[in-house]
Amino acid sequence: MIRALATDACPGVLRLHEAADGGLARVRLPGGRIDAAGLRAVARAAVVGNGIIELTSRASLQIRGLAPDTADRAAVILAEGGLLPSASHERVRNILASPLAGRHPRSLACTDGPVAELDRCLCADPGLGALPGRFLFAVDDGAGLIGRAADVTLTAVGPGRFRLGDRELPTEEAIAAALDQARDALRTGCWAVPEGVSPGHLCLGALRQPDGRVALTVLPRLARLTPAQADRLATLSDDVRLSARRTLTLVDVDPAAVPATAEALRALELIDDPDSGWFGLTACAGLGACAKAEHDVRALAAIRARQRTGGDPPEHFAACARNCGRPSDAKLHR
Repeated sequence: MIRALATDACPGVLRLHEAADGGLARVRLPGGRIDAAGLRAVARAAVVGNGIIELTSRASLQIRGLAPDTADRAAVILAEGGLLPSASHERVRNILASPLAGRHPRSLACTDGPVAELDRCLCADPGLGALPGRFLFAVDDGAGLIGRAADVTLTAVGPGRFRLGDRELPTEEAIAAALDQARDALRTGCWAVPEGVSPGHLCLGALRQPDGRVALTVLPRLARLTPAQADRLATLSDDVRLSARRTLTLVDVDPAAVPATAEALRALELIDDPDSGWFGLTACAGLGACAKAEHDVRALAAIRARQRTGGDPPEHFAACARNCGRPSDAKLHR
């Protein structure tokens, strides 16, 4: 599929989307990674909005309900939390990564370093600030857990080597080639989006990492967090990973701390049971949040959650014909 690389209205921290419930700020998290300081900043920024934090299908966060006189304050809070390193490139820092970033038993390479370098090089190029906010990079550690197609994808084939299209390159050359492809897209004005990408995801619950430590993956109901939940998460981990499947993963947990940490996550009403009906269930913002919404799809999705089991296929509830937020493999309810 060929997509025109037109400019878009994707929001950021400095340019908000005006939704029915107020301004919406989107916080890019390259690699889906956020530390404790970032979580606390998001919680504080959400308090000056309407208190709703959303996980997106691009492993970013959204803060809803910002008024014109609070939007600047939210931006300052997020910058102080380290979430706004580049004002000129803040909307183009769209980099997905495997949720475990090299810690899965199938992983072929660590991706934290390559993601950080790709982000650094992206922000250092003034011309790439013109990329549309929807242009998406991905860095797969080889485990196949990215969860969605991207415009440019680097896939690990071994330590220090990544595949880009039909080429296998050392990490630095692969990053340079990925950025060259983005420049080509800007120059030509269009881009071929890959099709048939596997919708891989990480199962909920505990997974033992190859180093003996544990990764704990949980799911917020319909991809929303409260400021209190974000604040509490910051006390449990300094390294939380978001995925395109709108999950949260705490990596590198000491095995001795797993029972207490898992219990603390459940106390926050975060779901770690892969058999839960909430697993694989998504919905758009719905009535009260979007002016185009025709139905209270979030209420309908909550009813559906009580009817599902974890083995059911993904389902998405959309309140209008735009089908915002729908995973590519999800059955649509509208």
